[in-house]
Amino acid sequence: MKTLASLLVGIAMLSITTARAEMRTWTDLSGKTVEAEFIGTQGTLVKLKTSDGKLFEFDVAKLSEADRIFVKANLPTDPAALAAAIDQLVVNKMKESYYGLREELAALPQNANLSNAEKLKRKEEIEREMEMCIPNERTSDEQFLRRIYLDLAGRIPTFDEAEKFLADRSPTKRAALIDDLLDSEAFAMRMYNYYSDLFRIREGVFMMGNGDLKVDPYIEYIKASIREDKPFNEMARELLTASGHIADNPATGYLLADSGMRLCNLSNTFTIFMGTEITCAQCHDHPFEEVYQMDFFKMASFMGETETRMRGNNNSMMMMSMGSNSRAEQERMGKLLKAAGKLRENDTTDRDLSGWMGTTNIQVHDDGSNAVQLPHDYKYDDGEPNMKVEPSAYFGDIMEVSEYESPRHAFAEWIVSPNNPRFTINTVNRFWKIAFGIGQIEPVYNIPGHLDGQAQNYELLTFLEEMMKDLNYSTKDFFRVLYNTQTYQREAETMSPSLAQMDKGTYHFPGPVLRRMTAEQLWDSLVTLTTANPEGVTRQGAQKYKEWMHTDTTAFKTADEILAYKSKWGEIGRLTKYDGQYVSRDDNVGGEAMFRASEMRQPQQPGHFLRMFGQSDKQLIENQFDDGSSPQVMALLNGKITNSVLTNPDAYLIKEIANGRGSKGDKVDKIFLSVLTRYPESNEKSAANSGMRARTDSGMSDKQKMEVEAKAIGNVIWALVNTREFMFIQ
Repeated sequence: MKTLASLLVGIAMLSITTARAEMRTWTDLSGKTVEAEFIGTQGTLVKLKTSDGKLFEFDVAKLSEADRIFVKANLPTDPAALAAAIDQLVVNKMKESYYGLREELAALPQNANLSNAEKLKRKEEIEREMEMCIPNERTSDEQFLRRIYLDLAGRIPTFDEAEKFLADRSPTKRAALIDDLLDSEAFAMRMYNYYSDLFRIREGVFMMGNGDLKVDPYIEYIKASIREDKPFNEMARELLTASGHIADNPATGYLLADSGMRLCNLSNTFTIFMGTEITCAQCHDHPFEEVYQMDFFKMASFMGETETRMRGNNNSMMMMSMGSNSRAEQERMGKLLKAAGKLRENDTTDRDLSGWMGTTNIQVHDDGSNAVQLPHDYKYDDGEPNMKVEPSAYFGDIMEVSEYESPRHAFAEWIVSPNNPRFTINTVNRFWKIAFGIGQIEPVYNIPGHLDGQAQNYELLTFLEEMMKDLNYSTKDFFRVLYNTQTYQREAETMSPSLAQMDKGTYHFPGPVLRRMTAEQLWDSLVTLTTANPEGVTRQGAQKYKEWMHTDTTAFKTADEILAYKSKWGEIGRLTKYDGQYVSRDDNVGGEAMFRASEMRQPQQPGHFLRMFGQSDKQLIENQFDDGSSPQVMALLNGKITNSVLTNPDAYLIKEIANGRGSKGDKVDKIFLSVLTRYPESNEKSAANSGMRARTDSGMSDKQKMEVEAKAIGNVIWALVNTREFMFIQ
């Protein structure tokens, strides 16, 4: 229960290193100096202590450059210290807001500008906001375990994982688990789901899809970047500057997603990497931001030389250049197939080969000619209709395009520059939302031009910005700090922030907000309950696609060789088990392919469980949803996944319990720990035991008895999965 005492509990200052304890001369921008020790930092404030014990605070931006360098060199680098600094900033903001609200509440009766009804309404709002300014209690180990698995692994923990953690008595076991999960394949799968929604990764790559172009290399590139902890700014740079065919340079998938839509790609890039919505400026001066239509087209000109299709058949990078023209080679192979009776009656070429081989001209490249010009109906006096415009940024660093390999290389460097006032802020704001359910600035795709006074916690946000830069944009290190904070490890806030709180930035994170699982988290948790190894199946196809694309087809002399070549196409992207074998129907559970969402079709077809529960269609940025609906309720109560798959005798958890030793009470414990990540209370255990009574008779075979018992176990699992406790992240 929240108490005022919780708010008043201070957080210890960061430990003082030897370097901080030294006396040195500090200088501000006006030239004033003071001899003092460096005590530490609190957000953007530097704390100093003079020889007579007096304490001073200075904004780091007002110190000399030498002092700023000294402070940066002596900032805490270990996750615990950085986490403590974040906690201090969060608590300070809650205190400030709490006492400000208390003063407003005391003065409310004398406020002559409000009617009695308005005073009553405001009184209720103030009291509610005051309660949300008190830190929530620390999570139990069970609550933390389930939450951290859902946030970092994208699924609930298995029984063995839960049992191991809860039995551990080490005081550092939470930090150790965070480290383990960040280095796991489950984290790569979980973060891929996030990036696939952000970057709109889908089968066929293009906006409307192209079944002849494989997306697998792009998918594997993203996962590999997550595994190796590629700095986020480096990944952004690669996505924006990649050239070639997707089989050779998978990062080209980002620009191919908007093939033929150069202006849309600019808008999407700003939304994704800058947290700024500038689409309005494509047609007219932006009504709410300081961005004009001319600014939009100057920015678009950075990508004006970039094309996504090669002209003609002179493709020096792909197999078609290996001594043969693409079309002529398709005709040659068509004759061989025709002679062998392997083509349709009226066909002269193989339709599949024509489509697959035709994708060789889909390549990102710069042709040296800027295709961007002002629209034909441009009406402002700073330009003429159809006029060519030179690339130029409307804020931040001035970019000399001639100093870079191409205009888009200059654009990429401008985007990821530490001096860009929005790139890093956008990154930390999006990552904060992953952990806490709400960003420091909402909506995350529309960061205002001036953060001070509009950000939820300006000091905290700027601290996170500098921390991300100091961590060299390491995603894993950034999350390591966030998940080690007391702020994250508090119980979820069950009082939903109001729209007014969101608009005014007055929700101060007494804990992460209570959230429903995403579609992927829900699906992957069901996978965890039905399969022995949730990460045991992966989608792999990049290397096979590259080999296929670079095959010298001119060496084929028979129809059988061509048909063997065609059959290899079907192997690209097939799901592969940990032992290297391809997945077959025998690996399904209850007739359903129960594998991690990250490894399956991107996105799933409409009507699939994932789409019903909010998986994005990957057409728009972050187009997933977590709203409830009647079809969702019916799917959980009566659908195939919960009634034929989850309760199937071949489902992993049911087999483990049915074949395991121990009393029914032990089995109930295992069910609860597996499904809800906690042990049952006495009344729950009693009810579950009643539900697990399997009615058998002497005339049944052992197999029939096992099926009856499995069904009884499945009924209990079904009941727990249909609870709110299972669906929500506490």
